[in-house]
Amino acid sequence: MGGGEAGSWTRIDREVLHSGPFIRLLSDTVQGPYAPAFGYEHIQVADSVRTVALDDEQRLLVVEDDFYLTGGRMPHLPGGGTEPGEEPEEAARRELEEETGLRAARWTPLGRIHPLPSSTAAATHLFLASGLSAGRMARDEAEAGMTVHRCPLPEAVGMVVSGAITEAGSVAAILLASRVLSGTP
Repeated sequence: MGGGEAGSWTRIDREVLHSGPFIRLLSDTVQGPYAPAFGYEHIQVADSVRTVALDDEQRLLVVEDDFYLTGGRMPHLPGGGTEPGEEPEEAARRELEEETGLRAARWTPLGRIHPLPSSTAAATHLFLASGLSAGRMARDEAEAGMTVHRCPLPEAVGMVVSGAITEAGSVAAILLASRVLSGTP
């Protein structure tokens, strides 16, 4: 897809501008395939996960939470960041149980996306989960006001189309799950 060669990037130098518990801000000097050396600021964060969790009535779990940066509540799929050394499916299992109090018996990878490839190399890993059973909810302080809703998959797709669900991993996972579950290649 696309024309020409992609080329390669070479990092010449790196400066750490900020290093916190969850994020690093870096300034690299890079040599691009089509440009002379230049400065490139980017962030390092952990990969994340999002899960389409279906109950026995084929309704999926949508959580709603307050987000500081967007200035309001947002519906999205259960998920969050991976811990150091944690595989994406392990993180998805942990996040589903922490946020909803439910576990899933069956897990299917839906793929991964890179929501902000010019700002971070972090990927979001997407899963489809079913066979839900009771687990142990363990939300952190920032998730204290989180609520869980169940909605049929077509309704969730409608929420994506209408712009009610805008979080990138949730949008991609819902649309991919809809295709997988309908048998569309």
